[in-house]
Amino acid sequence: MINRDLITVKNLAVYLIEGEDRLSRKYVTLEEAMDRQLIVLRETGDVGELAVDNPSDKYVFIMSGDIVRGGRQDRTIADDIILKPKSMDVPLKSFCVEQSRWHRRGGESDRFFSASKKGKPSRDIALAVRSKNQSEVWSEVERFQICASAAVCENVRSSESESSLELTLDNDKLKSAVKEYLDVLRPAFEARNSVTGFAYSINGRISMSESFGSAALFRQLRDKLLESAANEAVLKSSDKTCANHPTVEDVTNFLIAAKGGSVTIRNTGEITLEKRYDTPQSILYKTFHVEADKEEKVHTVAYNTCDREAGRSNSEQRFRYGGVRR
Repeated sequence: MINRDLITVKNLAVYLIEGEDRLSRKYVTLEEAMDRQLIVLRETGDVGELAVDNPSDKYVFIMSGDIVRGGRQDRTIADDIILKPKSMDVPLKSFCVEQSRWHRRGGESDRFFSASKKGKPSRDIALAVRSKNQSEVWSEVERFQICASAAVCENVRSSESESSLELTLDNDKLKSAVKEYLDVLRPAFEARNSVTGFAYSINGRISMSESFGSAALFRQLRDKLLESAANEAVLKSSDKTCANHPTVEDVTNFLIAAKGGSVTIRNTGEITLEKRYDTPQSILYKTFHVEADKEEKVHTVAYNTCDREAGRSNSEQRFRYGGVRR
């Protein structure tokens, strides 16, 4: 259910999703698992696949679009996947979000990944990852860097590794622009204990929605997700589009329609099931934990796709005549 309260910051509107806790298990996120050294995430020598060991007694939830730093190249994780306790050598589908490196960077290990502080910074990068197309991921990363550079009037590429999305997101001027949104968004969520996710619109257009099976899991991922929404808002801050925010009814109707698409079902891991719903206007994914004959919905994400090409063509035209390119 979408809360009637609407949080707005500049060109961004955030719609709170509330619901009952439906998960019987607790999860550790990828970021927390890496920070606490509960798991080991390592290179395999294959750009498209990493390997992870979970010797802990925790269930670990890894989210599509999570970015991991280090190894021979920074990567983003392709699919939602849940790791069982004591599971070893689990393959993780991945995509490169740093084209030019295949060696150690600075003091980082080239065999292991050190952290996962960032997630997909826009809907279009998230969709490219979901499309399982490396070329499209590279294209959307470059588009993000071009558009972000224009939005903050500074080249956001890092001299340490120009193609690294992870290092781009650490650019001081971009982080400062994102902080203006987060300073409003984060306090608005603090006292809302029943929130399980949110949808958001930018420049009057619904972008996407993410929700979880419990408020606790959402809180663990909330700051990363809000930062992603704020990055996309900065990216599109100079687009000349309608500034009127969609109503709660508009967003509710979008989510209802997104659940009515044709369904594709597949396993993304030993205990992880994905259901994908396609309509002409949207793509929706539901991730389920399936174990001991019990199925629990952990994560739902819906992407608005009907305006995607229009938004891309506007950006391409704008940056063709003044954007920052390598």
